[in-house]
Amino acid sequence: MMNKILFLSICLFSTSLQAWNCSYEKEIDQVLDLEGSEVLTILAGAGDLEIRGGDDRSEAVIRGRVCVSDEDWLAESRVDTTRGKNAEVVVELPELASSWSLMGSTYAYIDLEIIVPDNIQLDIKDSSGDVEIEGVSSLTLKDSSGDVRIEDIEGAVFLNDSSGDLVLEDIEGDVTVDSDSSGDIRGRDVEGSVLVRRDSSGDIRFIDVGRDFTVERDSSGDITAKGVGGNFKVLADGSGDITASKVNGAIVTPES
Repeated sequence: MMNKILFLSICLFSTSLQAWNCSYEKEIDQVLDLEGSEVLTILAGAGDLEIRGGDDRSEAVIRGRVCVSDEDWLAESRVDTTRGKNAEVVVELPELASSWSLMGSTYAYIDLEIIVPDNIQLDIKDSSGDVEIEGVSSLTLKDSSGDVRIEDIEGAVFLNDSSGDLVLEDIEGDVTVDSDSSGDIRGRDVEGSVLVRRDSSGDIRFIDVGRDFTVERDSSGDITAKGVGGNFKVLADGSGDITASKVNGAIVTPES
């Protein structure tokens, strides 16, 4: 038991170092022309990512900070952009950035803030760090670790998440969580439907869903539905309580 506690303490200490350390840094300040672009793909690496939609805009403004433990890595740490119908923003980081040791650490990460047109479709892949997205048209997100917060979205949201909490608010389209390994899923004010296909652990809670709310498979954690305009269904559930209130349609659970 003591070994497990020590290992956990080391992991938390290493994560804290990455969040606070910045031995060498440089600023990112770029503009990507999105005139005629329909989809913007963002491939982010380690670091926090914030994306906001802006009115009457035909470009993406990319600002951020590069932090590395080795000064030689500053040149390798950058953001590449590609114009076109399918535009891209790609974070490039040194491969050795993931190497850690207890007595010291090596790291490289880029915290980014990107302002995009509010009518462009987003396809985002993020490896680590928190993600905040607000005021965009529609999005697909694949996230490996870190908390995710999404709000004020005009269209559909499609998510794959490995670890960290998911928070969704004010979504006008449908929400699909294709898979979630760990962390809570919380949502409020979704005008469309909510579909959680696979959830391994953590609570699931949605308040005020306009249409159907369906959980296809949940391994552990509580499931709560409050205010559902359509049907509420849980097709398979391993453990945890299921609570439903103010559901206009049918309520279907494994026990019913």
